[in-house]
Amino acid sequence: MAVFKAYMRIAKKNMWMILMYLGIFLGITVMFQHFTGNETTQYTAQSIPVGIIDEDQGEASKSLIRYIDRTNEIIYLEDDRETLQENLFYRNVEYIVRIPRNFMEQCILGDDKLEVTTVPGTYSGSYVEQQISNFINFARCYGAAGFTEHELSEAMAARETAQVQMLDVNGNGGSYPAYAFYYRYLPYLFLCVLCYVMGYILMGFRRGSLPDRMSASAVPARRQSMEGLLAAGVIAAVLWGFCSLISIAFYNENFLGSGKVTWYLLNSFVMLLSALALSYLVGSLVKTSNALSGIVNILSLGMCFACGVFVEMDLLSSGVRKAAQFLPVYWYEMANEILMDYGEIVGDVRNRLMGAIGIQVVFAAAFVCVTLAVAKKRQRGS
Repeated sequence: MAVFKAYMRIAKKNMWMILMYLGIFLGITVMFQHFTGNETTQYTAQSIPVGIIDEDQGEASKSLIRYIDRTNEIIYLEDDRETLQENLFYRNVEYIVRIPRNFMEQCILGDDKLEVTTVPGTYSGSYVEQQISNFINFARCYGAAGFTEHELSEAMAARETAQVQMLDVNGNGGSYPAYAFYYRYLPYLFLCVLCYVMGYILMGFRRGSLPDRMSASAVPARRQSMEGLLAAGVIAAVLWGFCSLISIAFYNENFLGSGKVTWYLLNSFVMLLSALALSYLVGSLVKTSNALSGIVNILSLGMCFACGVFVEMDLLSSGVRKAAQFLPVYWYEMANEILMDYGEIVGDVRNRLMGAIGIQVVFAAAFVCVTLAVAKKRQRGS
């Protein structure tokens, strides 16, 4: 087991790097989880400080003020130019409405428009403008029906604000569990650690006269390859097992009681196989540590940004998403998105999930084939 022990010895020398990337991974997970993990999709109206100058003081004008006050903050202002400019400048108000005398006759029964002032370059006033437009339209309908000002005011007060009810279509309650974000960033750790470790190991075995001595040794080449694969598998399995135990320890009952533990573990294990096969390919190609660092950074960060690890899938352009489909991390994240979006994995959802996992297996096999082709070409060249 000389080859196996040599693999382990080199991996042990790079333990500091493994711990460093593990720390980076946990830090990224905690940071992103803090900003996005506890968010639940909610719909709330935009509240804006609205200045009111009520010259009418009638029931219709007060009805308009109450209507605006449902979702905004009402601030009564004096009809003084300097005072109005000062409040707009310091953002005490973002929108000012001047209600003229005879508001009912001029603006509701008539065609006059309200005089309004808003902060230049802001869009917030459009919300208030839409509310005022809605009020005027409703009020004109009541006025056309012969309602008096008092009856119109009561009718507008009786109108209720629409209530929004969120439907739990996918069974996840409209929110994402914290452990889903943990598994979302896992490819970054797998790619960095395995590519670095396997890169240093394979470079070490090609250094100096070591390849010639291994060829002349009594240990058959087949056994050397098997011991190397066994060592790589052990390193990858330890990394995967450690990360899985961390997720169980961190999220405990929430994770174990989700009913999707097996799917998360399977998806992460298949991603591990793709990362391991890719790391073998990288290690077979690089010759120096500087080249290894450059390639690993480009691969890990490039894949993670383009495939939805660090940037949500919905924020990626269609071109980026189409290109990312040729990378295994994209399909890992697709599977992870399915696990996040749906409370139960059955029927068509299960088929989609298995398809994403299966494509990752194909990528792993493709990386292995390319690695074998590179190794065979190198043997012929030597």
